[in-house]
Amino acid sequence: MTTMRTKCATLSAALLAASLLISLPGSASAQGTAQGTARTLTYQILMGEDPIGSEQVKIDPQGDRTKVTVTATTRVKVLFINFRYDHKREELWKGGILESMTATTDDDGTPHRIEMAREAGGYRLTVDGKTQQAPAGTLPLTLWTPQVLKHTQLLSVIDGAPYKVAARKVGAESVEAGGKAQEAAHHRIEGDVERDLWFAADGTLLKTRFKRSGYDITYVLK
Repeated sequence: MTTMRTKCATLSAALLAASLLISLPGSASAQGTAQGTARTLTYQILMGEDPIGSEQVKIDPQGDRTKVTVTATTRVKVLFINFRYDHKREELWKGGILESMTATTDDDGTPHRIEMAREAGGYRLTVDGKTQQAPAGTLPLTLWTPQVLKHTQLLSVIDGAPYKVAARKVGAESVEAGGKAQEAAHHRIEGDVERDLWFAADGTLLKTRFKRSGYDITYVLK
């Protein structure tokens, strides 16, 4: 039972570090957002084929900047054990560059808070009250934007853990998202963390998939 609890807790902790998900500074859709078109994207989270939660991404133009608010909730039951995960994140972007981020997470009763602010030479990063410097090329694992494919240094949006990664394009595929079949570019992030991502031509994330503790976790646009 202890092994099962540990395995499930690991699953819960990572359900967001895809915290996954979704739309687009640095893409055609970001240009539309910058011109004043706000968007809200909602994703269903699946473990295998079973729904376990949802994530909502709100993209809000604010002059020459774009504010992105991500809210995710999951509830997982394995055997007789229940786990919960609640995450909220706010990002401020300008010209495809992350200006700042704040994130709060309740990971099955364990709280985390991250504050990230751009400054000369990089970012000031504060994780659970401890401050450090992060290189300018660092980006949170914020999968809603194709910008994440351009960085080799990522960090967890839950607890700030660093990841060294590389991204590659797998190819063009058709995926079921948004209630219909859509053409998408399939990309894969590999290294300290692994994610499969399917983006539409305008940069909208249609689907994300990864494995956690032996389970297939999928985020798909509703």
